[in-house]
Amino acid sequence: MDHPLRTLSRSAIVGLVATGLDFFVLIALVSGFGLPARVASFPALTLGIAAQFVGNKWVAFRDPSRDWLRQAGCFLAIEALGFACNAFCFDRLLVLSHLPYVVCRALSTSIVYFGVCLPLWSRLFASRSELDGHDASDA
Repeated sequence: MDHPLRTLSRSAIVGLVATGLDFFVLIALVSGFGLPARVASFPALTLGIAAQFVGNKWVAFRDPSRDWLRQAGCFLAIEALGFACNAFCFDRLLVLSHLPYVVCRALSTSIVYFGVCLPLWSRLFASRSELDGHDASDA
């Protein structure tokens, strides 16, 4: 069984890459195409979510299972919750603070990543034996 700190480290790296993609798209849409930050937020988050699924499955949790369809469905449910939380937190930070939109995005995604998504992904990508409290090598 992999040490949780190593999984967290790998997931954090995946999160940084996905967040980088999110920021790049957000900045490009706001600064390059003139979209309002609230509108640009949605396509930016969508691309970040796709990067999170693939990266967490393959890199962070090293999940070799072929249960892509079920996991993708569950991941999308988790991400729908995360998306809603991100949109809400980002909007509230924009409205209630005088912080730049990029800082608001960094704060909102961090809060949602550690408070909502990572704990749920850990359950999704855990092997059945890990969920039952047994190491696969105990069998």
